[in-house]
Amino acid sequence: MYDYGEACPISMATSVLCEKWTLQIVRELFFGSTRYSEIQKYIPNLSPSLLRTRLRFLEEQGIIIRKASTSGGRHEYHLTPAGKALAPVLTELGRWGMRYASEGMTDKHNPVPSLIRDIAGGINTDELPSGDTVIQLLLTDVKPHKKHYFYVRNNVVQECSQNLGFDVDVYITATTKALTRVWYGETDIHQAIENGLLKVVGPSVYTRNLSRWLGISSFTSDNPQPFQS
Repeated sequence: MYDYGEACPISMATSVLCEKWTLQIVRELFFGSTRYSEIQKYIPNLSPSLLRTRLRFLEEQGIIIRKASTSGGRHEYHLTPAGKALAPVLTELGRWGMRYASEGMTDKHNPVPSLIRDIAGGINTDELPSGDTVIQLLLTDVKPHKKHYFYVRNNVVQECSQNLGFDVDVYITATTKALTRVWYGETDIHQAIENGLLKVVGPSVYTRNLSRWLGISSFTSDNPQPFQS
């Protein structure tokens, strides 16, 4: 932890939060990751040794707490009240980054697990027909080609990497980069379809309302969805 040597709350806060990867780890905890392996899954560029170091540091600073897993064998990490209080900080930081520092962002690598989670979280179930909906997403730039499924039941979206045997209602085909650009509002979804960057096949009740139920990042709006624990 770097000591700025200033009697300033901003300096004190940044001495804790601005270590490399620290806020990204907190971000994942807000998204629901509780285990070491889950955090590593969503931040693949973070080395295992540094992740362990950062988790230990966050625990020492009272931002997270480590608990024994209820399923046994492994520990889980959870936000403390001090950690949960960072929700508006992350929300505003994301909002600022989207508005003032997003140039070239979608040219960077977007981990597939993170993209799938974002897409699942952005689905507006109120704009889907009543009853169950199954959406298949095929990412063509992942080798071998990987299919992901979103199961919508009782207005709850569940993501899965396997077909559970239900009939698929909507088929979406795209590259990771194209879908990332749609997610962050850089490319309009209908324009992406016209340009062949994204393909959607399904009944018209889904395709004609596509932009209403397949949402984009709330950071593209003036009122981003706040982080919640």
